[in-house]
Amino acid sequence: MSELAGKWNVVVHTYMGDQFSTHEFAVDGDVLTGVITDGGNGNQAEIKNGKVEGNKFSYTFQIKIPIGEMEFKMEGELTEEGTLKGQSSNAMGSFEFEAAR
Repeated sequence: MSELAGKWNVVVHTYMGDQFSTHEFAVDGDVLTGVITDGGNGNQAEIKNGKVEGNKFSYTFQIKIPIGEMEFKMEGELTEEGTLKGQSSNAMGSFEFEAAR
């Protein structure tokens, strides 16, 4: 899904407020790779276990945030409108996210 490749501005809606980051994707067949950059502190993490199936995708990453290292699992879809939406899960719960170019 080449439409997924490139840089996305992601906002995760959490109970601590909106959390911002950029996710830069590369797609090779059904494999998703890339880099996450935290909007708050600029820390970066590589995408792991990235998969693409049709308009759906999933991946994990581990990144240093103010409360320490945390692993995130992202599952979502590319919408007909050309945006992303889905769920971001970590040790603190599961939260909706959306993204645009």
